[in-house]
Amino acid sequence: MGRRISKSNIGLKRGTVKLVSYDQKWLQSFLLEQKKLSKIFSLDALEIQHVGSTAIPGIQAKPIIDIVLVVNSLQKVTNHEKKLKAIGYQKKKNDLRKERLFFTKGPEESRTHYLHIGESGSNYVLDMILFRDYLRNHKKEARVYSKLKEQLANKYKNSREIYTAKKAKFVKNVIKKAKKSKK
Repeated sequence: MGRRISKSNIGLKRGTVKLVSYDQKWLQSFLLEQKKLSKIFSLDALEIQHVGSTAIPGIQAKPIIDIVLVVNSLQKVTNHEKKLKAIGYQKKKNDLRKERLFFTKGPEESRTHYLHIGESGSNYVLDMILFRDYLRNHKKEARVYSKLKEQLANKYKNSREIYTAKKAKFVKNVIKKAKKSKK
């Protein structure tokens, strides 16, 4: 199964895929970042949530903590960029997704956190939260996802773009199911 990458089981070289078993320390890492981000964003942060596979107990995950920060306006984020940089976050330049701002933490050899910032009501942030919640509540589906990820990670360990693209259909189907179950 998964191998430990470092003492804290967090961090992965940019562009690569390596899965590890769920680690309860991921929640602690998220909570630490949540506290820092809350301090920086104050009232501009409507929500700060742990998303992605590291937020779903029992499944294999790339050891990078995904965080969603929901704001009223992406324009206000520019007021906080210097403070984000001071705690180690770098803004992705030339991001093609206009509905978000994306920041990474950690050097390219060991990315530790991804910060996804989106506006309230945006499908971008809502879908990540729905996906996480659905898999937390549907263990069988979560195991299927974990298996798929393991197969893809073995095949595409040096191409995260292909790995991500190959699991996109599954992710979209789960989001569709999650939206249907919310009605």
